[in-house]
Amino acid sequence: MKFYYEILDKLHNGVPFKFSRWGDGEWLTMMGFQGQNRDGNNYTPELREALIKILYSEPQYYMGLQYGVLYNEQLRKYVFSELFFHDKINWVMGDVLHVASELGLLRHFTDALKDRIVWIIGAEYFKELPYQHLLIPSNNSFGRIDNVINGCCQRVYIGDVFLVAAAMNSNVIIDNLPPDVTAIDIGSVFDPYLGRPRASYQHKMNVKFSDLW
Repeated sequence: MKFYYEILDKLHNGVPFKFSRWGDGEWLTMMGFQGQNRDGNNYTPELREALIKILYSEPQYYMGLQYGVLYNEQLRKYVFSELFFHDKINWVMGDVLHVASELGLLRHFTDALKDRIVWIIGAEYFKELPYQHLLIPSNNSFGRIDNVINGCCQRVYIGDVFLVAAAMNSNVIIDNLPPDVTAIDIGSVFDPYLGRPRASYQHKMNVKFSDLW
């Protein structure tokens, strides 16, 4: 959990950073697979092009590799090729927030956000959170990414924090946000606290909204 405490330290000290998560959906998209992920988001050529462009640019921020990628042999070979998995990209633990949640440590994360201006980019139900909300549909919203990014840039101030929960589009949004803000791909980590567990581990959690806020 060293990386988790590194994140907390940056939040407490106002040091901007970006954290983007790359799971099986992103990699399957880049490999040209047809179909959709478990949340109903399609693997499209447009998203494939955008994701590959990000990796080719060798981004200098935290790139989170999710556990699910390791369970598919075909994916592993693609991911760990010299093309993508090298020391010019800062690959880190992609499931760090979800592990913190399982361990009962996620309150440290929301506490670190208390004195910050926080925006959450995500579906309608995120309006329940004590953050400013920028709506993006849960499914197949790639065509709306530019509007979301423009909306962020019109409102942004140095030091703002953006929590992004836009499925596979999160990677593209985070890459296009200004470098002087903090942008974190939170995935589905808040869902069980909102009574909407999705991931298998979340159905086993006995948590509620007041555990974090």
